Amino acid sequence: MVSKTIKKWVFWTHLIAGLIAGIFVLCMSFTGVLLTYERQIVEFSERLHDVEPAKLSTHVGEKAVRHEDEHIGEYIGGYTETQAHSAVSARISTDEVVTILQALKPNEPHIYVRWVNREGAAIPAWAGRHSFLLHPYTGEILREGEGMVGEFFHVVTDFHRYLSLAGDYRVVGKNITAYANLVFLFLIVSGLYLWLPKRLNLRALKQQFLLPKTYQNSHHRNRQWHVVFGIWCLIPLFVIALTATIFHFDWANKAIYGAFGESIPAREQHEEVTSLAADVVPYETLFNSAQHHANANGYADWYSMWMEIGEDIQEARFFIDKSIGHRQELAYSLFSDTQTGEVTKVLRKQDWSPGGQAWGTARFLHTGEYFGVVGQTVAGVVSLLACVLVYTGIVLAWRRLVSEPKRLRENAGANS
Repeated sequence: MVSKTIKKWVFWTHLIAGLIAGIFVLCMSFTGVLLTYERQIVEFSERLHDVEPAKLSTHVGEKAVRHEDEHIGEYIGGYTETQAHSAVSARISTDEVVTILQALKPNEPHIYVRWVNREGAAIPAWAGRHSFLLHPYTGEILREGEGMVGEFFHVVTDFHRYLSLAGDYRVVGKNITAYANLVFLFLIVSGLYLWLPKRLNLRALKQQFLLPKTYQNSHHRNRQWHVVFGIWCLIPLFVIALTATIFHFDWANKAIYGAFGESIPAREQHEEVTSLAADVVPYETLFNSAQHHANANGYADWYSMWMEIGEDIQEARFFIDKSIGHRQELAYSLFSDTQTGEVTKVLRKQDWSPGGQAWGTARFLHTGEYFGVVGQTVAGVVSLLACVLVYTGIVLAWRRLVSEPKRLRENAGANS
C-alpha cells in the first residue's frame, strides 16, 4: 500500500514537472542535436577555402590583401616581382599574419593564429573578438567574421544556453535552462523508478525494453515509445544532464573539485597588455621552436597549432593538438618567453590537478566528445530521442489531464 502511494506521488510529480519544463528540455535537446558535429562541420567549411599552391604562380606582382583599408594593401602589395613570386611558393610567416591583424585591428593586441598541418590550409586568425580567414600564401582576407556556418552554430549555441535572450535578460535565459536541466535530471531518475516492473522477470523486462511489432492505437504507440526509448537513453541522458550542471552551478563545480580535496581554482589575473612592442623574438621563430618541441615529444602528427599572444606580457602560448579540439588527452600547451625564446612551461592534461582533470573529462562527456565520433553520435541520437520523449510525454499528459476527463464527463452526461 505504501509503495503504491509513493509510486502515485512520483507519477504525478513526474507528469507535472515534465509539463512545466518540457518545452525547455525540448529546446535544449533539439539544439543539442544540431550541435552534435559542430567541430567537424566548421572544420569542413574552412577546408573549402584551402588553396592549391600550384595554381598561385599567376598572381605574381598582385596585391595579396584586397581590403578597404589602404595601408594594409600597401603592406602586402609592397612586394617586388621576385618577392611576390617567392610569396606564392611558400606560406606567409607568423609575423606577417600578426602584422596583418595589427593593421586591421590596431587596438587589439590579444591575437590568436591557428596553423593547420595541411598543405594549402587557410589560416584562421583572431584579433580580440574579430575573426578572419587568411590566404596561406598571399595573406589575402578570404573571409571576415565566422562565416555562415560559424554564425549558424553561434546562434544555435546561444539558444541552447540562453534561449537567445540578450542583455540583462541573458542571465534569465541561463537560469531557465539551468533549472530546466535539474528538472530533467529528476525526470530521468523518477522515470526509471516508474519504469521498474512489479516483478523482475524476463517477460516483464522484454516488454519494457523492446518495442512491439504492432500498436493497438496511437495511445499505445506513444506510451511504448516513451517507456522504451526512455530506458534506452537513460544512462547517456543522465550523464549529459549531470555534466551540464558544471556550466550553471557553483555547487556542481565545488563537488567535482571537492571530491579531490581541492577548491575551485581562481581565474588567473594578468596585467592588461596594450601593445606587443615588448616582444623581441620573431613569432615565426617561436612557432618553429614549438614545432621542434612537438616533433621531439611524439606530436609530429599534430593537426593544428594555436598561437596566442597578448594575453600575458612577454608570453606566447602554443596549443598543440592532434585532434580538432575535442580530445584534451591528445593536446598540450607550450609557453614561450617572447624576449628570450625560451620555453617557460609545458602543460599536459596529466599535469593538471585531479579536480581539473575531472572537470575537463566532465566537460567533454557532456558532448560525447570524450569518446570521439562514436560518443558524439551517441549523444546526438539520445538527444534526438529526448525530443521524442518530450513529445510523447506531453501527449500522454494531455490525454490524462484533458482528453480522458472530458470523455468521462461526456459519458456521465449521456448516462444521466
